[in-house]
Amino acid sequence: MSNKPKIHLDSFEEYRISVARYIEWMLHRFYKNPRKITVEDIKKDHSKINVYENYKQLEPIDEKKIIVLDDDKIGTSLSEKAIIEGKFFWEHTAAGEATRLGLGTKYLLDLSQFSLDEVVGHIRKEALQELIKKGVEGKKIANEKKRITREITKKSVLGIAGEDPRKLQNVSLGNRHMLQMAYDVVRIAKQNKKKPKDVLAKQSVLIVLNEQTAEEILDEFKRFNFFGLNPQKTHFMIQRSFHGMYVKEGDLFYDQTTEKNKRLHNHGQMIMQKTHDNVIFRVDPKETGKRIFFTSEEFEKIMAGHDDLLSYNVEDLGYLTCAVDLPSLALALDLGKKGYNMVMEIVAQNPLKPQKGGACFFDRRLGRTVMVESNQLKNIKNENIKYLNKNFNHYPNPVESFRKIKNQGLPITFEVKGGFNQSGDREDYIYACPVQGDTNFLVKTAYIMRKNLKPIYNWKSPATTPLAVRAMFEQEAQEGFKDFLKDIKKGKFKNY
Repeated sequence: MSNKPKIHLDSFEEYRISVARYIEWMLHRFYKNPRKITVEDIKKDHSKINVYENYKQLEPIDEKKIIVLDDDKIGTSLSEKAIIEGKFFWEHTAAGEATRLGLGTKYLLDLSQFSLDEVVGHIRKEALQELIKKGVEGKKIANEKKRITREITKKSVLGIAGEDPRKLQNVSLGNRHMLQMAYDVVRIAKQNKKKPKDVLAKQSVLIVLNEQTAEEILDEFKRFNFFGLNPQKTHFMIQRSFHGMYVKEGDLFYDQTTEKNKRLHNHGQMIMQKTHDNVIFRVDPKETGKRIFFTSEEFEKIMAGHDDLLSYNVEDLGYLTCAVDLPSLALALDLGKKGYNMVMEIVAQNPLKPQKGGACFFDRRLGRTVMVESNQLKNIKNENIKYLNKNFNHYPNPVESFRKIKNQGLPITFEVKGGFNQSGDREDYIYACPVQGDTNFLVKTAYIMRKNLKPIYNWKSPATTPLAVRAMFEQEAQEGFKDFLKDIKKGKFKNY
């Protein structure tokens, strides 16, 4: 197995098989005698096996060579025009299972259902688990538990959250996400003296769901009258999960004896899945079980009709008061005219809760800035990642990156994670872990940084739940937002 295998994207089955062959190729390159390796060996070595090929050539970025976005100076008329004319494609990723939060599918999370005591309990539990993972035990862990109880209290949580989460409107994170999009589009339409209802109807969106909660979320779209969007331009895709893999005599096999070991293959698989036939669909707004599917060619034509695609993640908290980042869209459109097909924004690390993700470095071998996922950086500590990729990635001329991914696929990395075997016992399995950000190695990519650099602002873990509560209260404090919410539920736009 000397040649790097190709990732095939014509169907789920071809992807599934080619991913297994690709990871086998990685293992055979790393181990001298792969026929004798075990999952335990791979778990121990996975950070070395996944390592970025130019790891030793990475160095800190030179901020002077990064494109600076000055929000106060850039004009936004072109970005407003793109939205008004329906040339901007909105992609919303809601398939994630919020494993770090431990609360279920992100879209359906409703903080109004949590008491302060529950929030405090989640944060304390996470803090203790992290210490145990680091090997703290015995009397020391008992003392640390007392410290955690002393420092993480209702008072300290309220100091960040501002209010008790139970005072929030009874609206899930995903519905808030979609509502903010509609609210901001309406605002832009009114500012440009256009009919908000007509402008909303021009917007093209794709919402990525997971297998467990897709039907429930589709019902939410029906309940909220598609948030004023045109159901004919509202697309959905259910991201597939895959069985865990085990190794036998150097070969990988999917354990299909149980459904309990199935997991998502990360957000990189999501964008590769978009190139399959008959995975993207729209629904009958009155009966969401009725679906019309698109071929890959049909969806490619939709991409060709848009000037920019922005992939949003429902966990981004800044979005809850600013769904439409007009300055970054304006810059992305301008860069698109200069031949760039991906724009990645660099943000500072979160000082409250350092997190993993795409890390920005300069690659001496390639002679350019790159964004490398932290699982390819050996055992790098989150706090040692100075610059991260914001979850929002622009794709100017989106059909170009779509075609590149369709033809080449994305680089594959993997992780060893716990699942359950046929007997119901815990067992480690191998799962592919491709990342969306690796598109920066396929297309011409621009890296931008705000003049006033801000830290990443996501609801990733219990420690950031108080920030999520604050962001939701700020959303509800926006002028007319609560009235807008009522109108959306009624399916009427009399005030807009």
